[in-house]
Amino acid sequence: MDLPENFSFSQHNLQDYMDCRYRFLLKYVLGIEWPAVENEPVLLQEARMELGNQFHRLVQQYFAGIDPAVIESSIDSDELTAWWRAFTELNLNAQSGEKYAEKLLSIPLANHRLVAKYDLFIRKNDGSYTIYDWKTSLRPPSPMRLMDRLQSIVYPFVLQSYLSSAAQSSGKRDKIEMIYWFPAHPTDPVAFSYTAEQLGNDRDYLLGLVNEITGNNEEWFEKTLAVKKCAYCRYRSLCDRGISAGDLGDEVDSIDSDSAFELDFDTL
Repeated sequence: MDLPENFSFSQHNLQDYMDCRYRFLLKYVLGIEWPAVENEPVLLQEARMELGNQFHRLVQQYFAGIDPAVIESSIDSDELTAWWRAFTELNLNAQSGEKYAEKLLSIPLANHRLVAKYDLFIRKNDGSYTIYDWKTSLRPPSPMRLMDRLQSIVYPFVLQSYLSSAAQSSGKRDKIEMIYWFPAHPTDPVAFSYTAEQLGNDRDYLLGLVNEITGNNEEWFEKTLAVKKCAYCRYRSLCDRGISAGDLGDEVDSIDSDSAFELDFDTL
């Protein structure tokens, strides 16, 4: 399969591939735009996207050194104000170490690039790293499902690989922790450590995905059998998988509904 020129893999497009090969084909290879509504009601979908986007911009300003009080004075949403105050209570700027906000890293993977854009990572004085990712979900997904997402592999893998390459160290592995933090649920973060043993296994796994994508023709890219995922896919009517969109208010695991309208910050 020939991918578009300058195509880079990311946790977002790899997750699309894992969720539905056909979606990957339509979206990234054929570049088909399909105007199906991803979620209902539409206004709620748009509002959630914009709220998440605004929160990321506020945090970026915070790490650029703008006074938090000045930032808060620019907020005109009660919900966003609550998120912002929960974030400032983390007091991350007071933590020791170098901080990198909205940092894009890219590493080679086979004949392509694998990219990750970090909301924040901190290099602590002891040489360890902590990755933070802000998740503006309606409800926090279960930790188990969150850990199964490609982001939980790609983000620490890219950072570890980048650090190892930059240091040109033989066998040296930096200690990495990753934290998913939810401004709507600030006391329920999901954190995990990334071990040196995982690096080789994850490289093999990701290379396997890339080779699978690039080494097969269009017939390989079949529609998912997990039809529940189609409720939050813009291509569902094209695939005869329904007309009505999934409702963000439904009592479902939020990982599928949120991922449908979550911005791909890897590419911003």
